[in-house]
Amino acid sequence: MTGKTHIAIGIVAGLTISAELPLENQLILISASALGSLIPDLDHPKAKLNQKLLFIKNKLYRTLFYLSISAGFLQLYVNTQNNIFSLLGFTSFFIGISSHRSFTHSIIGFLASISIVKLFAVKFNLPYIYNGFVIGYASHLVADFFTIKGIKLFYPSKTNISSPIIIKTNNCLENLIFVLLSLYSIILLFNNVMV
Repeated sequence: MTGKTHIAIGIVAGLTISAELPLENQLILISASALGSLIPDLDHPKAKLNQKLLFIKNKLYRTLFYLSISAGFLQLYVNTQNNIFSLLGFTSFFIGISSHRSFTHSIIGFLASISIVKLFAVKFNLPYIYNGFVIGYASHLVADFFTIKGIKLFYPSKTNISSPIIIKTNNCLENLIFVLLSLYSIILLFNNVMV
């Protein structure tokens, strides 16, 4: 699926889950859900977030970028013994060396990423960041499960898992889903404002 569809799914999921929360918590949860919906594609050099992070949008530069970040975090871990730096270092390492829809689209990548966010959320008492991130990340995996390539859910196993119902990336059906999600978001926003 395209980045815009992942964001739309993340926002709809966040809006739906946060409907009963105070406005400030809604905004935190929805923002975290939108971000979480983009994180799994850090393994692709032309993904939405990598468009902002990478100067050169190719596999070699993406690999070097994330391996450099990994080395920095692991050095911070050695200096501080703070476990969050260790998790960030190893997660960045696997993002750097993995192919698209492998580590970041797996149970291991999901658990590593949400563990990092959980450590931040607990430290700063921001549970809605964690909840939103988990919802957004999970929504990304579910959406990519419906693509032809599927996901390597059990990475490091190389087996792709996909749904028997396939949605081709950036085709008419995905574009229709995006439009419907956008309309649904507007309806949810309107209902939340009117309450």
